Amino acid sequence: MNDQHPIDAETPPAVPDGIGLDLESVRTLLAQKHTTVVAPDDPVLMLVTLQNAFLAEYEKLLDRHNKALTAMLADKTDGYVAEVLTATKGLAKDFSKASVENIRTTLQGHVAALTTFRQNLTWLAAIVAVSALVNVTVFALRARG
Repeated sequence: MNDQHPIDAETPPAVPDGIGLDLESVRTLLAQKHTTVVAPDDPVLMLVTLQNAFLAEYEKLLDRHNKALTAMLADKTDGYVAEVLTATKGLAKDFSKASVENIRTTLQGHVAALTTFRQNLTWLAAIVAVSALVNVTVFALRARG
């Protein structure tokens, strides 16, 4: 094993965007895992460069897809929210109409009950007045006689 190039977890990668491995890390990894020292000019390291390039392009593709999906979902969400608001407004109108009709029906029942109550009060007042007159007349007739 080659202990001259230990992998340090705290050293930042040589690739600026963090995608892929730098050549020195690959050489150190191969030395640690396979006890094989790879020279800095070994052609096998070209694979690392090609794979890093592939990863960079793949990252760009993923970024484009992410932006496209974000835009599509934003459009769909805006449409969905607009439809929900329209449906909610329609339901609110229907509930308002239903509430107003329910209140009207209830109030009409109360008006009818109050009208009947007033008529009954009028009759009761008349009966009390007649009863009072009869009582006064009876009291006056008894007092005279």
